[in-house]
Amino acid sequence: MVKRMTMVLSSVLMLVGLVILTWGFRDLPLDERPEWMSWQMVLWPVIVLGMAEATRFAGYIRQGIKLRADRFRLVVHGIPALLVAVVPAGTFTDWVGPSSMWALLDFPTAKVMAALWLAFTLWAAWEVEAR
Repeated sequence: MVKRMTMVLSSVLMLVGLVILTWGFRDLPLDERPEWMSWQMVLWPVIVLGMAEATRFAGYIRQGIKLRADRFRLVVHGIPALLVAVVPAGTFTDWVGPSSMWALLDFPTAKVMAALWLAFTLWAAWEVEAR
């Protein structure tokens, strides 16, 4: 139970961290990038980190160790990260209003950090299965 609560708390803290770090860029205009760039921003870190992690996973598999995905981590961290990274700019502002701190999740800094957060989550969610 403590592990799950820590996971939820760390996800919330990641969102707050995105807002705090983006706060300094709040006066810049919102990004106007095509939708394919959002997906490219997400895919690039996933692929690059995946290349690094695939080596580690291959070593585990060669040793006969089984891996399993931590689905709870994938849901609690992966979905918010994906949402922040790929929704069009202005979505959070429309949802919560321009005076809310959560509107800062529309800024490019938050979107880039969320893409990295998603990539790390996807690859860090694999755990060695106890026998």
